[in-house]
Amino acid sequence: MHRLIGSGFIHVSRTTALIIIGLCVRECFSFWTGHPFDFELWVRLGYAVNHGVDPYGLLPPAPGLSFANIFSSGSTPTIAYLPFWPLVTGLMYAIYAESGITNRFLYYLLLKQPVIFGDVLLAYLLFSYVSARRPSAARWVLSFWLFSPFTIILSGLWGMFDSIAICFIMLAATSISEIKRPLWIGWAIFAKSIPVIYTAPMTLRRLFKAKSLSSFVLAFAFPSALSAIVFLAMHWPLSIIGATLTSTVGKGGSSMSIWDVFYYLVSLGISVVPTGLYAPLGFVWIPAMVILTVVAIRSFRTETDYGLFQALIVCTLGFLIFKARITEQYALYLFALAAVDVALWHPERKRLLFASVILAMIYLTVNNFFLVRFLSPVYPDFGGFESIVSSVIGSANYTVNFLCGVVFTCLNVKYLIEVFRARPSQRFH
Repeated sequence: MHRLIGSGFIHVSRTTALIIIGLCVRECFSFWTGHPFDFELWVRLGYAVNHGVDPYGLLPPAPGLSFANIFSSGSTPTIAYLPFWPLVTGLMYAIYAESGITNRFLYYLLLKQPVIFGDVLLAYLLFSYVSARRPSAARWVLSFWLFSPFTIILSGLWGMFDSIAICFIMLAATSISEIKRPLWIGWAIFAKSIPVIYTAPMTLRRLFKAKSLSSFVLAFAFPSALSAIVFLAMHWPLSIIGATLTSTVGKGGSSMSIWDVFYYLVSLGISVVPTGLYAPLGFVWIPAMVILTVVAIRSFRTETDYGLFQALIVCTLGFLIFKARITEQYALYLFALAAVDVALWHPERKRLLFASVILAMIYLTVNNFFLVRFLSPVYPDFGGFESIVSSVIGSANYTVNFLCGVVFTCLNVKYLIEVFRARPSQRFH
């Protein structure tokens, strides 16, 4: 008994220590780093929400708080999210204003807190899920998430909040209630629209069954109702949000996937696709996702833990393969699900996971000019540094990004094939 209590105490202490260290590492970067596009947008967004500015219009610089202005006609200072993130950033600005401390770095610190705590909470949720099923692998998945440079940079430096949405996905995966699960998915969609790709495998245990369809509808109706309530309460006009959200569905550009071939060739002055075809190509992922989702639900028993995660991984891989524009943070959805997959069922896929993480890290580093871009809050001349780097290396950065995107897509295709090649006895246990 003493040994059991003692070992349990040591286990809890080590787990807590890992979480505290992971949190502290992220906090070290929280107040003085940020992406000059996205994090600058959050800075403007929180200010706008508290000063009566429509958060879905063009966001002007926040006086005394903004640190960058790299926006252009092709990349305007606008958001394409449901009201969850405007409310969060607005709350952080309200806390900053109430503090009476006029220091922009305090505001940056506050803006990072939901992101950082969401990322650390996700690490704990992954740990808890694995611990309940295979305790020996739980600490590995915790350490993998907490100390991966990729996740640290995305949350602690960049300030991207996708981990919050993935937290809701994990809570949905843990829930077996036909009411709670679609509500958790609804929260995930409300936080960021990407989790909409998980709605069907999470709720449609049997295609075209009335009970499953009602859960499916609830998962969509919940974030829609929340959004409508927020818009009415905040008196935000609805005229812009529809166009803003729709514009992201088929958005193209630089991509961490094989689709980057078009962007890469254009950067070299080569145009192989008529201009009129670019827009339709951006929507290829939608029918592809419908087909893959139906196949995933039919191939795996999504009422089981294994079947559900394999179906979710199929949907994630389909999104990463067919979506015209894949940015670095989208890989987080795959890495979280794949970490559970490796820890519980397929340890032989660990090399595949690590290879994908390494490629994403290389892409992240090169795409952001060796991470100097994240110093923009304290290094106003980061643009000058980028110009110098570009003049020295020429198109080499585009080439590296293109190659990383191609190989990343190939690894995703390989993963997808491995999922469907699993033995029938594995699929349905």
